[in-house]
Amino acid sequence: MKKSFIFAWAGFGLGLGAPLGAFLLLWGSVGFAPRFQDAFAVQWISYHFFFEYMLVGTCLAFSLFGYYLGSYADMIRAQNRLLLAETQTDPLTGLGNHRYLHEAFQNQYQNRKSDAEPISCLMMDLDFFKKVNDTYGHPFGDEVLKAFAGLIKKAIRPGDIAARYGGEEFVCILPNCAKEEAVQVGERIREAMEKNVIYFKKVPVEITVSVGAATHNGKITNYQDLIRLADRALYRAKENGRNKVVAY
Repeated sequence: MKKSFIFAWAGFGLGLGAPLGAFLLLWGSVGFAPRFQDAFAVQWISYHFFFEYMLVGTCLAFSLFGYYLGSYADMIRAQNRLLLAETQTDPLTGLGNHRYLHEAFQNQYQNRKSDAEPISCLMMDLDFFKKVNDTYGHPFGDEVLKAFAGLIKKAIRPGDIAARYGGEEFVCILPNCAKEEAVQVGERIREAMEKNVIYFKKVPVEITVSVGAATHNGKITNYQDLIRLADRALYRAKENGRNKVVAY
């Protein structure tokens, strides 16, 4: 629930205490202490307009003050979320950036219940991407990167994490994913890119991707090692002709 509504209700509750406090002050100011019921009846008859004014006025004032105070807190929280998203998002593709990747991978790696729980990593690199930039220009290369990012989002599983590692390299974190399933995810991405046709001035341009996969095997001590192994597998895919998925 938004803090504006929480603070408004809190202000309303505080406002209810104002007429009660006023009554207690009036009750204690008399020379003797009559019974509470009698004092309330007398004070209500004599000052009912005053109590009604305090009941409505203070509740309204405190509620409005709480609402605007909570709205300001909501605005600050929304701005902080936006700033955090901007610092963790690649502006071109909309995927996580290098910083987000390392933070997410570290959290996923540490949150595993045991070393037996599988976690995999995919390292992907668009084939001959420098040639694409040189031939068609960097604006077209940017369109290729955005299209590939969209294909990754569609191909990965719910709960998987995708990020742009840098340049034309992308990484996917696959929690609870064994080697065989990681290869399947990588193959879906590879096939989707192979079948995808991007047009440059009505001329079809086919671009492929090489994928390296690595899975935690109980001997890997940190997530950086898993990234390095996926990168080695990617290098083998490049050596073996590109447009392939190779598992370490």
